[in-house]
Amino acid sequence: MAKQAKRTKKFIKNNLTDTIKSRRDRSKKKAVIERSKQAKAIRSGRASSSSKRSDRADQDEDVPRTNKKSDQRVMGVEEFLGGGFEQGLNADEDEEAAGSMDSDEQGDDEDVEEEDDDLEDLEDGAEDEELDEVAHAKQIQALAKSDPTFYKYLQENDQDLLEFGGAGMTGAGGEDDDDEGADSDDERVTAKFKGKSKAASDDEGPVVVTPALLRSWQESMIQQHSLRALRRLLLAFRAAAHMSEPESEEQASAYIVTSAKAFNKIILTALKYMPMVLAHHAPYKEVPLANGAGHKYKLPTGNKKFSQLQKPIQSFFTNVHKLLKTLTDHDTLYAVVADSSKAIPWLLSNPKATREHLKHLFDLWTSSADRVRIAAFFSIRQIAAASNDKMLDFCLRGTYQSFVRSTRNTTIHTLGAINLMKNSATELFALDQRAGYQHAFGFIRQLAIHLRGALKTRTQESYKAVLNWQYLHCLDFWSLILAAACDMQQGKGDEMQPLIYPLVQVTSGVLKLIPTSRYFPMRLHLVNSMLRLCRRTGVYIPLAPPLLEVFDAAEFHRKDKPSTLLPLNFEVTLRAPQGYVRTRVFADAIADETCAVLLEYLATQSRSIAFPELVIPIRTQLRRTLKGCRSPKLSSNLKNILHKMTLNSQWIEKKRRNIDFAPKDRRQVLSFLKNETQESPLESAARLQRKVREQQKQLLQTSEMAQADGDEDEDEEIEDESEDEDEEEEEEEEMEVD
Repeated sequence: MAKQAKRTKKFIKNNLTDTIKSRRDRSKKKAVIERSKQAKAIRSGRASSSSKRSDRADQDEDVPRTNKKSDQRVMGVEEFLGGGFEQGLNADEDEEAAGSMDSDEQGDDEDVEEEDDDLEDLEDGAEDEELDEVAHAKQIQALAKSDPTFYKYLQENDQDLLEFGGAGMTGAGGEDDDDEGADSDDERVTAKFKGKSKAASDDEGPVVVTPALLRSWQESMIQQHSLRALRRLLLAFRAAAHMSEPESEEQASAYIVTSAKAFNKIILTALKYMPMVLAHHAPYKEVPLANGAGHKYKLPTGNKKFSQLQKPIQSFFTNVHKLLKTLTDHDTLYAVVADSSKAIPWLLSNPKATREHLKHLFDLWTSSADRVRIAAFFSIRQIAAASNDKMLDFCLRGTYQSFVRSTRNTTIHTLGAINLMKNSATELFALDQRAGYQHAFGFIRQLAIHLRGALKTRTQESYKAVLNWQYLHCLDFWSLILAAACDMQQGKGDEMQPLIYPLVQVTSGVLKLIPTSRYFPMRLHLVNSMLRLCRRTGVYIPLAPPLLEVFDAAEFHRKDKPSTLLPLNFEVTLRAPQGYVRTRVFADAIADETCAVLLEYLATQSRSIAFPELVIPIRTQLRRTLKGCRSPKLSSNLKNILHKMTLNSQWIEKKRRNIDFAPKDRRQVLSFLKNETQESPLESAARLQRKVREQQKQLLQTSEMAQADGDEDEDEEIEDESEDEDEEEEEEEEMEVD
């Protein structure tokens, strides 16, 4: 063993005890900052090189040469403990400043880099103590080999220093000591020293997430509501969310997922336990809204742990967004959307993250399966109801714009999803009629501007801006909004009542834009939208003229073309194909649809006290049409309507005989037959007609879907045949070459 220097013995005799005590106290105070810096340096791969350079510099500057007899000054504790004994715990102030500047620069980068910084902070809390314990254990072992005498002295006089990594560090370990008191156990610390030091020396990389590891986290979060276990779970959740990325793009992570079973388990565990732990550390209160449409959430913003939980919350939703973009299984996607909504109350305190979450929900609401669409809408509604006016405006505008983008093409396969979006968005606009009025006014004005441009320029491009599915669905959407907001039967407020007139004016202008027979399907769509307003708001809209104009078309007064075409499905038809014009199939379809809509319109007015006088011009026009009509289908439908009109007129005249008020008493006029339980003849006929048409529609949809599947199979067979032909040609060419 080498002989100790004289100054070493003198230092041990006079100054060692006090110096060690002050050193330990100072190290405890700096533990949190220094451990965070060391963990970041080790993960970025710079720890080894920087520590070596700092060790050499410290040795060159601080350690005096032993062969110089002239240097007889007392050796300080910094010199004695140099050479890596407290490596990583004694950084210079300049290095700290440089580290803080680097972190500030990273905080100004893009959102992806901000996410990495947040995750590094989470890793610090989960790994820093383990890193310090490993380093301290290695240093103690090195000291026992290099200087056994001094090591024996420390064992006899200062046993606490040798156990500094286990007891001292744990005592200064931060907020999670209250959550996991078992970390102060000496036996566990000793075992951790052995295992972690070996892992650190071998540099094995990220930890594989196993079922046992997940169960330990679950037990800690259930029994102790551990934030440390939540941090580690979020790190594993992040690793699972980024599994689909290429290896070159994957970011360093503390954990790794190796199987699909582990992936599903991590996802479900994070979604289930994240809201539970947040509710324990930062509970919120639900404040019901005045209109009963939902709740607002009162968060404990003054709580210290609430501010500490902001980064875990942001990390959780960032990884949820990653999953929403990469998952393809509808069941898993539904679980992510539905379960993540339980953590929305804590997300609302971050407007930027809330807007980002809403954008992903809008995409799912317009492009996913029906079950996922409904779950996404519930989350959107939850945010809209609990947020301020600014966020509510963002929800309403984003909902409408997303709806418009998804309605460019309407087919038998997409019609159900479009109707689902219309009905759900109607409920969202009903949350606040004042905010809904502002958006409805602006968007209806946009539709009027497009129509005015088409009427002025009369060009093909201007017509295309109006005569399309998007424009049609927008008009139908706002008619649905106004019908729900001004429902006469439910007695709702009339804040949006003034918007009915401009919407009807825009719709009437589109009806008159191109009066040709090929656009009769679009005309019937628009009349149905206005008919909904008539039925639910009680507002009188003269819809008979645009319907009676259809009966004057050439299809009903000229000889038909022979045709074997299938009947048109008007629900997914905007403009009739050219091959259907002047054919019996098209004429019969137009006759059925127009007469059905006319009967529905007359049924809405069948309880009016002025019905016998109201239908006089309609009866005259229908009789005139019957004289020159050459379509048997139209003739039979019109005769049935005339008969029902006559019966309804007689029923109203019978009821009018018993009244005792004059026509000037408007209140009595409006309440005429309002409480009558008996159906009018036209109402009864319309109800029976709906049942028959519903059965016919289902049969037509079934045949169309079967035909569409058959066309796809034929296309696949044609592709297979073309591929076989190409292969045969290639073989023949090869044989010729041989």
